[in-house]
Formats: sequence, C-alpha cells, structure tokens
Amino acid sequence: MQPVQPTSRRPLYRALRWGRIAVSVASLSVLTGGLSFCGMSIPAVAAVLARVQLLPAVATFAVAIFIGWLAVTLVFGRIYCSTVCPLGTLQDIASRGGRCQGPSRVYRYNRPMQGLRYGVLVAVLTSLMAGFMIVPSIVDPYTMWERFCLACIRPLAGLPPLPEAQIAPASDRFLPPLTIAMSSAAGAMVAIASLGLVAVVAARRGRTFCNTICPVGTTLGIVSRYAIFQMDIDTDLCTNCRRCVDVCKCSCIDLTDHVVDTSRCVVCFDCTDACRDGAISYVATRKQLSIPMMERTDSPALTSNQ
Repeated sequence: MQPVQPTSRRPLYRALRWGRIAVSVASLSVLTGGLSFCGMSIPAVAAVLARVQLLPAVATFAVAIFIGWLAVTLVFGRIYCSTVCPLGTLQDIASRGGRCQGPSRVYRYNRPMQGLRYGVLVAVLTSLMAGFMIVPSIVDPYTMWERFCLACIRPLAGLPPLPEAQIAPASDRFLPPLTIAMSSAAGAMVAIASLGLVAVVAARRGRTFCNTICPVGTTLGIVSRYAIFQMDIDTDLCTNCRRCVDVCKCSCIDLTDHVVDTSRCVVCFDCTDACRDGAISYVATRKQLSIPMMERTDSPALTSNQ
C-alpha cells in the first residue's frame, strides 16, 4: 500500500525562502550604509549593527549576544548565516550569478573538509586568546565587509576618510591595526582581493567559504547539529529526482543515505522550494520509513538453519 502524501508545504516554504532573502538583503543594505556613510559613529547604530555579528561579539565580550545566537541556532539551525552575515548574502548573490550561466551549473554533494574547518577555528580562537588579531581579521565575515565599506565604498562616494575616533567602538577594539588605515590604497586592495576571492569561489562552488574557512560558520555548525528544527528527507516520498541537490549551495544533501548535513545547512529553503514531491521538510520530528528496510536479526529460527 502506497503511503498517503501529505498536503504540500511548498507554498509555505517558498514564502519562507523569499522572506529569508528579504531579511538578508535588508540586513546587508543597513550594514553597508551604516559602515560606508556614517562610519558607525552613532553609538546606538554601532551597537546594533556591529555587535549583532558573532565574532565581534566574542571579541568585545558581548556575552548576551553570543549566547543568544547560539540559542537561536540550537532551535532553528544556522539562520544567522543566511540572514545576518554580510558574506553569506554576498555568496548567495555570487552563486546566483554563477547559476545564470546555464542550466548545467548545478551543485553536488561534497563531503565536509573537517580538518580544514576545525583547523581554522582553532587558529582563530588561539589568536583571540593571545590578543593577536590579524588572523581573525583575515577570515571574519564582518571585518572583511567593514574593510570593504570603509576602504572602497566610502572613497567612491567622495567622502573623506574617517578619523579613528569615528570608527565603531566594537570595531576599533577588534582590529586596531587595520581600521586606522581602512581608506588607504593598501586597505582597498586587500578588501577587493579577499571579497573577490570569496565571490569567485561562491559563483563556482556555492558556500565553500562559509562551510570551510569561516570560523563563525564552523562554530554555529557545531551547535546546529543538535538543532530542534532541521531539514529532513522523507524516503517514502523521495523519487531521487535530485532537484534539491542541484540547488543546494552548501552541497550538504546526500541522497545516497537521504540525509542533510545540518552542520553545513544554512536553512535557505532553496531545497524545499525546489522539491516537487514534498519529500524534504523543515521539521522538528524525523520521518520514519513506512516499510522498514532489511535488518540483521538474531532470531533462533534463522540462526538454527545456518
């Protein structure tokens, strides 16, 4: 007897996907405007836009924000990476541009590079504890975007360089050596090179930086393994059409075992919108097979015949 397919949630997931996109674009716009045009010199704006970012919150001992994001991740997964992180939005834009090159531009499942992920995280944490900020400055998403705004966008807008005193308190404590010369030519070259590399990789391989190099993504990935709400594949409904895999920028959907690597999933809802069979869902409960697969048994009746 064929299982009864549940009512399609695709319209709901499509609304959540577009809502997530709207939030990410709004967050990037506000952050870029605040950094580029007012230099985050307004204390209230600086507190909201700078310290809401995870690594600056850690560096400035904003414990409540850090614990808050961990709690949100423990419930909903890595929504931080798909809504608030500026480099997350940049990678989404770049990956969308890469897919516009043709229908053959699809993603495939890739095994996580755990050694590199945790190696970078250990290096960043060690540097933070030692007070050596150059390593976090190279890989922290917020700092990379701050450098780009101050060194590239602000000069292009014809605005004068910001004095050190006008840079956000959260930022100048986080990166004093680099924020002093943010508007210099060297700062602009570093900003363009780093973001350009992230964008090029994203156009070809999706969120590789997010799930391999970024210390914020790795930290939240550890927590999101135990998130209450996760992407789940119903094997009774899945037809192995691979539409979900084709659109997964995180390359974390393994249809061989029908599992989603929740440590890399950023809850973008692209897969749920692409699935036409209602087989992949964002739920708090895991679907069990209606017809159990064959398992090894120690039944005396069987072992006696061997």
